[in-house]
Amino acid sequence: MLKDLVKKYSTLHIAGREYRVRYSLNALLCLEMTYKPLSEILLTDWQNWSIEDVLQLCHAAMCDRACNKKAVINRNFQLVKPTLDELGTMIDVQDLAVLKLEIITAIADSMPDTQPTEEQPAHAADESHQRAIFVDILGRPESEYWTSTNKEINQRINAYLEAKGLKDTPIQIQMFDD
Repeated sequence: MLKDLVKKYSTLHIAGREYRVRYSLNALLCLEMTYKPLSEILLTDWQNWSIEDVLQLCHAAMCDRACNKKAVINRNFQLVKPTLDELGTMIDVQDLAVLKLEIITAIADSMPDTQPTEEQPAHAADESHQRAIFVDILGRPESEYWTSTNKEINQRINAYLEAKGLKDTPIQIQMFDD
Protein backbone atom coordinates (compact mmCIF):
# COMPACT_ATOMS: atom_id res chain seq x y z
CA MET A 1 0.00 0.00 0.00
CA LEU A 2 1.10 3.55 -0.60
CA LYS A 3 0.88 4.48 3.08
CA ASP A 4 3.71 1.99 3.71
CA LEU A 5 6.02 4.33 1.77
CA VAL A 6 5.46 7.24 4.19
CA LYS A 7 7.94 7.71 7.07
CA LYS A 8 6.48 6.47 10.31
CA TYR A 9 6.97 8.28 13.60
CA SER A 10 6.33 7.12 17.13
CA THR A 11 5.25 9.27 20.04
CA LEU A 12 6.97 9.66 23.40
CA HIS A 13 5.03 11.42 26.16
CA ILE A 14 7.35 13.41 28.41
CA ALA A 15 6.21 16.00 30.95
CA GLY A 16 2.83 16.49 29.30
CA ARG A 17 4.32 16.97 25.84
CA GLU A 18 4.27 14.67 22.84
CA TYR A 19 7.50 14.13 20.94
CA ARG A 20 7.33 12.59 17.46
CA VAL A 21 10.45 10.43 17.22
CA ARG A 22 12.13 7.75 15.15
CA TYR A 23 14.99 5.39 15.87
CA SER A 24 16.84 6.17 12.64
CA LEU A 25 20.47 5.32 12.07
CA ASN A 26 21.29 8.81 13.39
CA ALA A 27 19.63 7.89 16.68
CA LEU A 28 21.46 4.56 16.83
CA LEU A 29 24.77 6.33 16.12
CA CYS A 30 24.01 8.82 18.90
CA LEU A 31 23.51 5.93 21.31
CA GLU A 32 26.77 4.27 20.23
CA MET A 33 28.80 7.46 20.50
CA THR A 34 27.37 8.82 23.74
CA TYR A 35 26.30 5.73 25.71
CA LYS A 36 26.30 2.19 24.34
CA PRO A 37 24.92 0.37 21.29
CA LEU A 38 21.23 -0.46 21.18
CA SER A 39 22.10 -4.16 20.95
CA GLU A 40 23.70 -3.97 24.43
CA ILE A 41 20.72 -2.11 25.89
CA LEU A 42 18.36 -4.72 24.46
CA LEU A 43 20.21 -7.48 26.32
CA THR A 44 18.28 -6.28 29.36
CA ASP A 45 14.51 -6.80 29.41
CA TRP A 46 12.89 -3.44 28.63
CA GLN A 47 10.93 -3.52 31.88
CA ASN A 48 14.24 -3.66 33.80
CA TRP A 49 15.94 -0.76 32.02
CA SER A 50 17.67 1.69 34.33
CA ILE A 51 16.74 5.35 34.46
CA GLU A 52 20.00 6.08 32.60
CA ASP A 53 18.97 3.67 29.82
CA VAL A 54 15.60 5.42 29.47
CA LEU A 55 17.18 8.90 29.46
CA GLN A 56 19.75 7.90 26.82
CA LEU A 57 17.12 6.21 24.64
CA CYS A 58 14.85 9.27 24.85
CA HIS A 59 17.76 11.60 24.04
CA ALA A 60 18.82 9.52 21.03
CA ALA A 61 15.24 9.39 19.74
CA MET A 62 15.22 13.20 19.53
CA CYS A 63 17.87 13.15 16.76
CA ASP A 64 15.31 13.22 13.95
CA ARG A 65 13.51 16.30 15.20
CA ALA A 66 13.96 19.27 12.85
CA CYS A 67 15.36 21.48 15.61
CA ASN A 68 18.26 19.05 16.06
CA LYS A 69 19.26 18.69 12.40
CA LYS A 70 22.41 20.84 12.59
CA ALA A 71 23.71 19.14 15.75
CA VAL A 72 23.11 15.70 14.24
CA ILE A 73 24.75 16.53 10.89
CA ASN A 74 27.81 17.76 12.81
CA ARG A 75 27.68 14.63 15.02
CA ASN A 76 27.59 16.88 18.08
CA PHE A 77 24.99 14.82 19.92
CA GLN A 78 25.46 16.70 23.21
CA LEU A 79 23.62 19.62 21.58
CA VAL A 80 20.51 17.55 20.79
CA LYS A 81 17.51 19.08 22.56
CA PRO A 82 16.17 18.30 25.03
CA THR A 83 19.52 17.49 26.61
CA LEU A 84 20.06 14.61 29.01
CA ASP A 85 19.92 17.02 31.95
CA GLU A 86 16.66 18.52 30.71
CA LEU A 87 15.16 15.07 30.18
CA GLY A 88 16.26 14.09 33.69
CA THR A 89 14.27 16.94 35.19
CA MET A 90 11.28 16.43 32.88
CA ILE A 91 10.71 12.69 33.39
CA ASP A 92 8.89 11.67 36.56
CA VAL A 93 9.59 8.29 38.15
CA GLN A 94 5.91 7.35 38.02
CA ASP A 95 5.93 7.90 34.22
CA LEU A 96 8.83 5.50 33.61
CA ALA A 97 6.72 2.37 33.04
CA VAL A 98 4.63 3.98 30.28
CA LEU A 99 7.68 5.68 28.77
CA LYS A 100 9.58 2.37 28.62
CA LEU A 101 6.65 0.82 26.75
CA GLU A 102 6.54 3.74 24.30
CA ILE A 103 10.30 3.45 23.71
CA ILE A 104 10.29 -0.31 23.10
CA THR A 105 7.33 0.12 20.73
CA ALA A 106 9.20 2.86 18.83
CA ILE A 107 12.30 0.65 18.60
CA ALA A 108 10.25 -2.30 17.36
CA ASP A 109 8.59 -0.06 14.75
CA SER A 110 12.01 0.91 13.40
CA MET A 111 13.30 -2.63 12.94
CA PRO A 112 12.74 -4.86 9.90
CA ASP A 113 9.71 -7.17 10.05
CA THR A 114 11.48 -10.29 8.85
CA GLN A 115 13.39 -12.66 11.08
CA PRO A 116 15.77 -15.34 9.79
CA THR A 117 14.06 -18.65 9.01
CA GLU A 118 15.19 -21.99 7.61
CA GLU A 119 14.03 -20.92 4.14
CA GLN A 120 15.64 -17.48 4.44
CA PRO A 121 18.67 -17.60 6.76
CA ALA A 122 20.39 -14.50 8.17
CA HIS A 123 23.11 -13.10 5.97
CA ALA A 124 26.60 -12.24 7.17
CA ALA A 125 26.33 -8.57 6.23
CA ASP A 126 27.02 -5.62 8.48
CA GLU A 127 26.22 -1.91 8.34
CA SER A 128 28.94 -1.27 5.75
CA HIS A 129 27.26 -3.73 3.35
CA GLN A 130 23.88 -2.18 4.05
CA ARG A 131 25.24 1.31 3.36
CA ALA A 132 27.02 0.14 0.19
CA ILE A 133 23.81 -1.32 -1.21
CA PHE A 134 21.65 1.65 -0.21
CA VAL A 135 24.01 4.47 -1.20
CA ASP A 136 26.41 3.04 -3.78
CA ILE A 137 24.21 0.55 -5.62
CA LEU A 138 20.74 2.08 -5.22
CA GLY A 139 22.16 5.59 -5.57
CA ARG A 140 20.26 7.01 -2.60
CA PRO A 141 21.79 10.06 -0.85
CA GLU A 142 23.97 9.51 2.23
CA SER A 143 21.71 11.84 4.22
CA GLU A 144 18.69 9.66 3.43
CA TYR A 145 20.59 6.61 4.67
CA TRP A 146 21.26 8.19 8.06
CA THR A 147 17.72 9.52 8.51
CA SER A 148 16.13 6.17 7.62
CA THR A 149 15.29 3.37 10.03
CA ASN A 150 16.62 -0.14 9.55
CA LYS A 151 13.09 -1.17 8.59
CA GLU A 152 12.89 1.42 5.79
CA ILE A 153 16.34 0.54 4.46
CA ASN A 154 15.52 -3.18 4.49
CA GLN A 155 12.24 -2.57 2.65
CA ARG A 156 13.97 -0.42 0.01
CA ILE A 157 16.74 -2.97 -0.58
CA ASN A 158 14.26 -5.87 -0.76
CA ALA A 159 12.07 -3.98 -3.25
CA TYR A 160 15.13 -3.30 -5.41
CA LEU A 161 16.25 -6.95 -5.32
CA GLU A 162 12.73 -8.14 -6.17
CA ALA A 163 12.36 -5.60 -9.01
CA LYS A 164 15.72 -6.69 -10.50
CA GLY A 165 14.72 -10.36 -10.21
CA LEU A 166 17.54 -11.08 -7.76
CA LYS A 167 15.06 -12.12 -5.08
CA ASP A 168 11.72 -13.87 -5.36
CA THR A 169 8.69 -11.68 -4.74
CA PRO A 170 6.64 -12.98 -1.79
CA ILE A 171 3.52 -14.85 -2.84
CA GLN A 172 0.29 -13.24 -1.72
CA ILE A 173 -2.19 -15.72 -0.35
CA GLN A 174 -5.83 -14.80 -0.31
CA MET A 175 -8.14 -16.90 1.81
CA PHE A 176 -11.61 -17.58 0.51
CA ASP A 177 -14.53 -18.58 2.64
CA ASP A 178 -16.32 -21.47 0.91
